[in-house]
Amino acid sequence: MENITVISTGDKITKTNKPYKSLTVRQENGAEHKVNIWSDFPNFANVTIGTVIRGKIEPNGKYMNLISELQAKAPSGQNQAFKQAQIKETMDIKRQDIQKSQENKEQSIKIASTMRMAVDLAIAEYGDKTVLNTLEQSIKKWRAYCWENWDASDQDFQAFP
Repeated sequence: MENITVISTGDKITKTNKPYKSLTVRQENGAEHKVNIWSDFPNFANVTIGTVIRGKIEPNGKYMNLISELQAKAPSGQNQAFKQAQIKETMDIKRQDIQKSQENKEQSIKIASTMRMAVDLAIAEYGDKTVLNTLEQSIKKWRAYCWENWDASDQDFQAFP
């Protein structure tokens, strides 16, 4: 880091209405450079001719960047790590919400399907005059049967009895 002196300044605005200053600065070794600083630059509003900035000048392609000593590079890395941690946390929450939603959907399907199947079976059974249950009793009986056997696998039954 070195002392860099502002020898000329001009206030400007980008096409997107973002304020910046166009500066000509002189390094301690006498080299002069044209640089731009943005509104997030430390003490941006008070940078005028004669201002001494403790920092360094770095090339960035065809432009030169003025980096103030007060602009810590570490926070950008910390910001990146923080953003990654936030993304991971958000993804974990999203994953849990999707899992919960899927479980709710499966539960809803099970409830509706077993009720429909129970009604179908009870109506079929109700036509048999030897069955003495009421329709409501048959629906409850078949609903319990369908619910209890919902997760049965193919191995639980013989293919051809």
